[in-house]
Amino acid sequence: MSSSGITSRRHPALGFTLIELMITVAVVAILSAIAYPSYTEYIAKGRRAQARTQLLAAQQWMERFYSENYRYDENSAGTDVADLLADQPFSTAPAAGEGSAAYNIALSDVDETTYTLRATRTGGAHNDKCGDFQLEGTGRKSVANYDSTRYATAEAAAEACWR
Repeated sequence: MSSSGITSRRHPALGFTLIELMITVAVVAILSAIAYPSYTEYIAKGRRAQARTQLLAAQQWMERFYSENYRYDENSAGTDVADLLADQPFSTAPAAGEGSAAYNIALSDVDETTYTLRATRTGGAHNDKCGDFQLEGTGRKSVANYDSTRYATAEAAAEACWR
């Protein structure tokens, strides 16, 4: 006992040992190696769903346009439909004001009686395995520029990606 009446005890050191720290780092690394690819695929699926939704909205708009003008390529005033489509809220996916664009929606192969809508990858989706989505006026769904190492044929890619 000391002169002040308080006993002096030795306190053990608090904290982690090096081995405990290394085990924690290893567990975090393993979880990250599994979780990060799953997370990025989850984000990609969401972007693809938005692109498909915007393409379907554009297709409905095109059919309304045809019912008003009796042709797909221009309106009765002679304005090109591609210019009119670019001003619509579904010209990007996600829609304007809902985040940065991952897909741009545009027309290709348009004439009086047919058209093809195309969702072209941009921004965060530029490396997406499904490529660019296409939707024809007849309702045929396809993909272009898909990852051919993951899908054997364009039909297999379209079936997997349009789900």
